[in-house]
Amino acid sequence: MRRRGAGTLLFTSSTAAFRGNAGQHAHSAAMGARRNLCQSLRAELAPEGVHVCHINIDGTVDAPESIGKILPEFLEEMRETDEGLLRPDDVADTYWHLHTQPRNAWSFELDLRPWREKAWFNS
Repeated sequence: MRRRGAGTLLFTSSTAAFRGNAGQHAHSAAMGARRNLCQSLRAELAPEGVHVCHINIDGTVDAPESIGKILPEFLEEMRETDEGLLRPDDVADTYWHLHTQPRNAWSFELDLRPWREKAWFNS
């Protein structure tokens, strides 16, 4: 990417990158470190044409690897009632948008959450 003078690095994180919770010490430390790494990479690589963005997924993604393992009995009901699941295609569209942003309007940080999810900074 440096040689080409273009490219995108997108890092997915969670709310734990911004604040810790009881019993989540290691997870919070890892997510916070990921966010800090993104800040350093952005400062280093942006002048060379590489877009670095940190994305906070603040909600449940409707995917077998997440809700399908955690709450399989509620999955169909949540899908039918639009209970605020993040749809993988919509998340992918957002990531594509970040990748294709013009250099004069790059995002560094983005929160993705369903409409029903209360933002971590409002709780």
